[in-house]
This record gives sequence, structure tokens and C-alpha cells, in this order.
Amino acid sequence: MIRWLVVGAGHAGKCHIAAIDQVVEAELAGVVDLNADLSIPAPVFDNLATAIAESKPSAVIIATPNDAQLALASLAVQAGLPVLCEKPVCRSFEEAQTLADLSDQTKVPCGVVLNQRAQVHSRWIKDMLHSGVFKPEQITFSADLPRLTGWHADPDRSGGGLLRTIGLHYIDILLWWLGRPSLQHAKLSGSPQDDSIDIAFGFSAGCRAQIKMTAVRETGSGPVSCTLESKSARIEMQGHEVISVDNLPDPPPLELVGAGLFFGPGHQTVIEEATASLVQSKSFPVSVSDVFPALSLIEEIYAGARS
Repeated sequence: MIRWLVVGAGHAGKCHIAAIDQVVEAELAGVVDLNADLSIPAPVFDNLATAIAESKPSAVIIATPNDAQLALASLAVQAGLPVLCEKPVCRSFEEAQTLADLSDQTKVPCGVVLNQRAQVHSRWIKDMLHSGVFKPEQITFSADLPRLTGWHADPDRSGGGLLRTIGLHYIDILLWWLGRPSLQHAKLSGSPQDDSIDIAFGFSAGCRAQIKMTAVRETGSGPVSCTLESKSARIEMQGHEVISVDNLPDPPPLELVGAGLFFGPGHQTVIEEATASLVQSKSFPVSVSDVFPALSLIEEIYAGARS
């Protein structure tokens, strides 16, 4: 049995708690959060060191604001506990590199939660791209999103704005689908929150991709749309779900998920696969270094925007 200690009981933390509850080989050892809901069915602690000593976890999930991730993840790794860290992994490539180096030095696994990679329809698309069944010429991600608030809107705490907070998911998924691209153009506005991004990439396979996202609404959240198209075929997604397919095989059915998994079934899959990896004494499916290409590309875009 893998006993997970969840650090941070906000939106993402609650998703992980709900997912742990659905995994046969996992259980919730405790939660670290100063403001945690006392109805959580596990001990609640106000600091990580005490939680590790008293709850005896097998592994730790870090689901805190970005500015706290490096220190907390480092403490857990130094205690010999595998760590699963919420994206974007700290506030910068440099901080992520520090964490990856510590993981390598201690031989303690450190993974990353990238639920978009774990969605069944994202995996279905990757399989078609890699098998050559579908060769899109254009991929477009677009969304009108609510404005960043709280710590997300503070660049000193988050390490950026919309690009790092939301855009990282879609930069990473493009790299995961198609490999390293060339950056064709990047326009950020709304500094320091960069609450509007328009980025274009070119890939060696002949595909062009664009990410267009604007934080224009005060409240509410809508799904990110994605279209993949060639002259003869087309896929349209809303959020994690394929909603239409033209001239391609039908996608597999979506998984059913329990209550509390409001980011979709990918979070469930992340916890299932991370738990299985620990049971089998294997590395996590996505390590910190696996996210380096996306993180370095984000740093390149930010550096260009500041120059």
C-alpha cells in the first residue's frame, strides 16, 4: 500500500485527494495545509516535517503555490520520500533544475503532474501521430479564460502569468506529440501577468501550431479548444475530450471518474500510474527532467518578451 501525503489542499490538492480515494493500492496518509478543510478523512498538519514524522508516508504530492514547491519538495526528497510535484514545477527552469539535480544525487524519484498527457484522448492522438495515421498541418489551441487571481497573479510567487500557469500544459503536450519545435513568433501582453498570449511554432514534420489564450473574463472557466487539421482529416477537442472527428477512426470512450476530479480523468490516471510505479519500484512516468523542454521554451519566450 502506498501512503500519499498531500501538501496543499487547494483546488489541485483536492483533486489528488479524490483520486487517491479511488486507487486500490493507495491511501491518504495525511494533508499539510494551514487552512485545510477539517472534514478531510486523514490527519491534517501545519508543516511538512511534522507530517512526515507522524504520518509515515510512502510518498509526497506537492500541490502548493509555485514559490513553495522547491523548498517543500527538497525537504521530502532529502527525507528519502518520492515526490510528485504539480506543474509547472517551481517558478523557473533554474529551480526545476535544482530539484532534478537533488533527485539524481539522492536517487529519490521526483515526478511531475501533467494531467493533459494522461488524458485518454490526448494519448489516442499521440498514437495516431506517431503511427502516421494522421499527419496534421495545423494545430490550434485557443481559449478565453478568467483573469488570474491570488498568488497566480503575482509573478514573484508564480514565476510568470498565463503562459506559465496554463500555457505550459499545451506547450508540453505539443512537444510530447511532435517533438521540439522552432519558435516562429510569440506575443505576450498584459505584463507582468501576460494575460494574453499568441505563440506560433513550426515542427520538422511540416506541422504548424498556435496557442492563443486571453484572460478576459472576471469569473468562470471554460474549456480550452483544440483543433488538429490536414487537407483530408480533422479532430476537434474541448478540454480533455474529442468532440468531433472527420475521416479518422473514432476515439476510445472516456474513463468514468469519481466526484472531486474537476480537472478531468487525467488526474485519476496520474495517481494510478504513479502509485503503480512506486509499487513496482520504478521511476515516475513523467520526471522533472522530462518537462525541461517545455520549461526552457517558456523561458525563451519570456526572455524575448522582456528584451
